[in-house]
Amino acid sequence: MMKTLFIEPGLFAIRTQVLDTEMHQHALMQLTLPDQHSTLNVANYPPIHGAMTLLNANLPHQLTMQQGWVILIEPSSQLGTQASKVLADNDIMTWPLETHDDSDELSNLLARANLSYTANTAMHHSHLDPRIATLLNQLNQCFNHDCLKPEHWLAKDIAQSLKLSESRFLHLFKENMQLPWRPYLLWRRLICAIQSLSRGDSATQAAHIAGFADSAHLSRTFKRQFGITMRKALESIQNASPPNSINTK
Repeated sequence: MMKTLFIEPGLFAIRTQVLDTEMHQHALMQLTLPDQHSTLNVANYPPIHGAMTLLNANLPHQLTMQQGWVILIEPSSQLGTQASKVLADNDIMTWPLETHDDSDELSNLLARANLSYTANTAMHHSHLDPRIATLLNQLNQCFNHDCLKPEHWLAKDIAQSLKLSESRFLHLFKENMQLPWRPYLLWRRLICAIQSLSRGDSATQAAHIAGFADSAHLSRTFKRQFGITMRKALESIQNASPPNSINTK
């Protein structure tokens, strides 16, 4: 049965149907793999029609796609490092659509953009400062359904746990992760909420688990980050494949 959702450290991939986002931007690199018709509008660039694309982080963009995969990659991950090399100082890389099998293996999907992937690739933190690697290992407990609770997400508390001043922690984190702590934390909270929803929790429960005030706050944040409402995203995933095909690691 085809999978439609992958959530792993450093990576979020969804297979969607009839996707039409608003213009938005996020601190993640984005790989788009349409099955057929698609249009990607990127600020200050001409429209890109019917092509596989790799976007650098923080580029305002709008995507219309009949069906296909959207894969978000943390810039500091090993996949992000590979993606940066593929971009080679460019903001956008495109490839023509080619005939391919319907494999839902993540390694095959990423290989279309010349990215090499094996299970738990993003878990390797040897290139990071050991203190930041320790923090990521704590945050990654969320992938085992044991999320770090919202009251432990304050920068001053994280810094104290790592035996750093708050200013030093914030500098070190940005230096290692290529984005500041607050936007990174927001991304991880959204992932936590998506995982909760994929397990069958209500939007209210997911919002509480991920530290949002309520489901409306979660929905507004999701739309601002991804250009589509959370409900539309979930409907798109569900419409793309048979039931019980949403999987997380």
